Amino acid sequence: MASISFLGTGSGVPSADRFFSSSLLLLEGRHLLIDAGEPCVHLLRDRGNVIAEIDAVLITHGHVDHVGGLPSFLQGCMLLGRTKELSVHLPGEMIAPIRAWIAALYLTEEGLGFTITWNAWIEGVPLQLGKEVTVTPRPNNHLKDCYRRLPGADPTRPCESYSLEIVSGDFRAIFTGDLSAAGDIKPLLSKPTTVLVSELSHFGATELADVLAGATIHALCLVHLSEEYASDRSDLRLRLEDLLPNVSDVFLPEDGEVLDF
Repeated sequence: MASISFLGTGSGVPSADRFFSSSLLLLEGRHLLIDAGEPCVHLLRDRGNVIAEIDAVLITHGHVDHVGGLPSFLQGCMLLGRTKELSVHLPGEMIAPIRAWIAALYLTEEGLGFTITWNAWIEGVPLQLGKEVTVTPRPNNHLKDCYRRLPGADPTRPCESYSLEIVSGDFRAIFTGDLSAAGDIKPLLSKPTTVLVSELSHFGATELADVLAGATIHALCLVHLSEEYASDRSDLRLRLEDLLPNVSDVFLPEDGEVLDF
């Protein structure tokens, strides 16, 4: 059985009752932390000794609401006596800056008490975690669209941003990360999907429903909601249930909620 603990379901807009993006997937005995928005380490502490057991951290892209809690997570691992090796998988362009950030915060990787391996995503190439679980990074256009239109943006930056396809046997999960448009998901919908964890901040519910129509999806979990949708969650859920009769269940999980599959 698989489960997802939704640690932070908020968007990049600060909220008094929703934290930044982070989820914990338990699959085939492996604990996978998907994005590390703050304050993920505090929320993980509520789950017993799981901080010591996380096998891999999977970062979709470099925006602060998805990666800003990583140094605190590593420091928490150190202070709680973690010894298990940790693999961190992320856009290659982020590895050197994040390691420099950790050093700037007066942490040393050698002093953490456990080994970290830093691994760059390779577009479309499956990552094997043990014998049963594969994670495949699928590129999207979120950073290209968001970053390159900012004043002062560096046009030479690669702007790597990924959705993650996680598979074990008949279980298939898609974590969209942030997208530029709902259509970024469409190439991932050709196979039956156990759970689709999708943002709903950079496009509308109708646009999402148009893309998902006809796809085989057991559960749709909507996170990273825009301010408009976050203020009227019940209506949003009813609307999507009406628009998507092909989806068995529509969830708008709260921070701290756990769903079993």
